[in-house]
Amino acid sequence: MPARFILSLDCEGKWGVADLLSKIDTRSLSDQALRRAYEGIAQLLDRCDIPATFAFVGLFGETAEQFAKVREGVEVLAAKAPHYLRPALDEIDGGSPTGWHGAWAVDLIGAANARHEIALHGVSHVPWGKVGEDFVREELRLLEMLSGPVKGSKTFVYPRNDVGHAHLLPSAGIRGYRLAARARSRASSLLSEFNVRSPSERDGGIANGLVEIPAGYFVNWQSGLRKTVPHRLTRKRVIYMLDHAERTNGVVHLWLHPENIATAPTTLSLLAGILTLVADRRDQGRCRILRQIDYVAERTRSAAAEAA
Repeated sequence: MPARFILSLDCEGKWGVADLLSKIDTRSLSDQALRRAYEGIAQLLDRCDIPATFAFVGLFGETAEQFAKVREGVEVLAAKAPHYLRPALDEIDGGSPTGWHGAWAVDLIGAANARHEIALHGVSHVPWGKVGEDFVREELRLLEMLSGPVKGSKTFVYPRNDVGHAHLLPSAGIRGYRLAARARSRASSLLSEFNVRSPSERDGGIANGLVEIPAGYFVNWQSGLRKTVPHRLTRKRVIYMLDHAERTNGVVHLWLHPENIATAPTTLSLLAGILTLVADRRDQGRCRILRQIDYVAERTRSAAAEAA
């Protein structure tokens, strides 16, 4: 049976590190660096003819002008999560808008190439597991005020994989969400990259009309100590996952941030090696490539057939 493969990308700009601006160097998240990363990914996917899911932070998917129109709603959220959102608003107000407004990326991925899925990665990127239901409801109200196509998303990727308040997702038209991977320390996460016998994943469940999408594996970011992991070892790991998925009807779900490529450009060459493998398997009839929304549709049909 062919393996099933999903590639999802968490698209954040600077919103993904809004609470860390004082601790990290964000120059690599400039508009110019982000454009190079997103364009490189889009070109790679075109070459390999691979569809993917791009999950955008809602606010990142807006132009500066569109953002200004919903600023009042963002201020409501900032009052509830000042540690996260106030630094973002202060930098934008201080005349440093670079990295915050990425409607151009949505256009590049969506309007210019309909094969890819536009999904939602939170509205502000405040982790939902750290806030109450009132905050989440306020975010979903703000989602309706957005102008870009992100607000029409059907699948969801939790900011920082911090799952919470899933019962509210259907009210926003969401049909499935990516599960959170098992929490690991940085050391154990790095060590796991050397485990070439990593299995594929089983299908997620369906609860309250929501399909659970397998959590997946993070594509090794070529930064810091992670650069010590040889590309050939990561490719070998993916080959084992794909072989395992063929034997077990499993799912190989890989994910990363385009921002990982902006901050460490050699990550793109690693991704290229992986996707070349996947494309070869597809051409051999050994792998089917799905977007998150395709996986949700298949699981929904399968559940309906089993219930009939």
